Amino acid sequence: MPFRDVIEIRVQGGKGGDGGMSFMRLKYIPKGGPDGGHGGNGGSVWLEAIDDVTSLDRLVTRQVYKGGTGLQGEGRERAGAYGADVTIPVPIGTLAIDADTGEVLADLLEVGQRACVAVGGIGGRGNAAFANSYRRAPRFAEYGTPGENRRLRLELRTIADVGLVGYPNAGKSSLLAALSNARPKVASYPFTTLTPNLGVVDRHHERFTVADVPGIVEDAHLGKGLGLEFLRHVSRTRLLAFVLDVAADPLAHLASLREELQAYDPDLLEKPALVVLNKIDLVDADVVEAGVELLADFGLPVLPVSAVRGDGLTELVGALFELLPSAPAPIATPTTPRVVAHEPIRVVRDESGLGWVVHGRELEDLVHRFDSLNRDAVAYLQRHFLKMGVHKLLGKAGAQTGDDVRIGDAVFEYFDEAAVEVAMRAEEAAEAADEAAAERRYLAAVDVDGDAPDAAADGPADPC
Repeated sequence: MPFRDVIEIRVQGGKGGDGGMSFMRLKYIPKGGPDGGHGGNGGSVWLEAIDDVTSLDRLVTRQVYKGGTGLQGEGRERAGAYGADVTIPVPIGTLAIDADTGEVLADLLEVGQRACVAVGGIGGRGNAAFANSYRRAPRFAEYGTPGENRRLRLELRTIADVGLVGYPNAGKSSLLAALSNARPKVASYPFTTLTPNLGVVDRHHERFTVADVPGIVEDAHLGKGLGLEFLRHVSRTRLLAFVLDVAADPLAHLASLREELQAYDPDLLEKPALVVLNKIDLVDADVVEAGVELLADFGLPVLPVSAVRGDGLTELVGALFELLPSAPAPIATPTTPRVVAHEPIRVVRDESGLGWVVHGRELEDLVHRFDSLNRDAVAYLQRHFLKMGVHKLLGKAGAQTGDDVRIGDAVFEYFDEAAVEVAMRAEEAAEAADEAAAERRYLAAVDVDGDAPDAAADGPADPC
């Protein structure tokens, strides 16, 4: 499978489970009390950095990762089980970006580091949570919310100590093979290296890693050639080694390479660096000497080597160890802070002119969590509409009693505040009457039997 250092996938948190709608069954009391439990939260999607992969190619065969769905709440106030989380293993150095917003979600630089990229939905509350002094037998429960849904862009930025920077056919792959245990493909045509190669250089129980990445061309910072792939991986290194062909105008090539780094990220030129003048076995000694003198004007150490013949490699390894700065703690790309802006409630005329539309994210989210066809649920929502000032806004806009009001996908009938208050008081009176009648039946049963009814006689509680 080909190397992949950029890939897009879709991640979706699992839906939260719906709240349970249940009543305890007692003898002579058909609805002895609400006991529906909460729904379980949906599973989330996580990224985890591991060290046994160097490519994102294992993710190519799967495009969608979805967390498990939370289970519905049950009677006796038993909560539903949480949905299972999903963990996606990715290589160290993976950057996760929201492909639609550009938000940086995570930068994984250490083995075992984890980041949540799609949060699971919240479980709905069971009907037991809505019982109070005036609503003693709520016949509704709350729906669970959907999980986050994102289109995720994953970028792999190889983590290495030394990055070999050079034009195609400068001999970077040959140099990597000569310095380390790596065995990259070596050939005489441009862009032989199409994927980053990593090697380890050892000396007296000391070691560092070297990255040979795709060669650069002019305007690579604009995406030409394999430039962006090259520059993405170079950004993680601690030391740059400019590899130049001594016979191919090394002065112009070094200037061009530095310009490309400057255009992509000016901080790259602040890294420690040296110049490796390669292929000295193909030219005379005076040409090598002249090249070293010209390149010295850049203020960087210049080391002439022959990767094929082995000339100067010992000196090069020593210089790399000497110039390599001590390993700092990995610096992650700053994540984008999440700002949740408050969206004010707005009332507009429906396009048909026969009703009203109310906009507001918080209000719409609230409505989506309930059954708009359930009378008790609608009564509960009406109380919230009053508290949130929806009725006042509709009245100011010119709404009349009986007008249709659409909030999200639900449609309600508008009543002025006085009518809503009257309806609420009537609802409370009806609930109180039901409770009083149930209590009278219970007391009558005690008088007849001489003992309290046995709750276990009817078996365990069961949902409605």
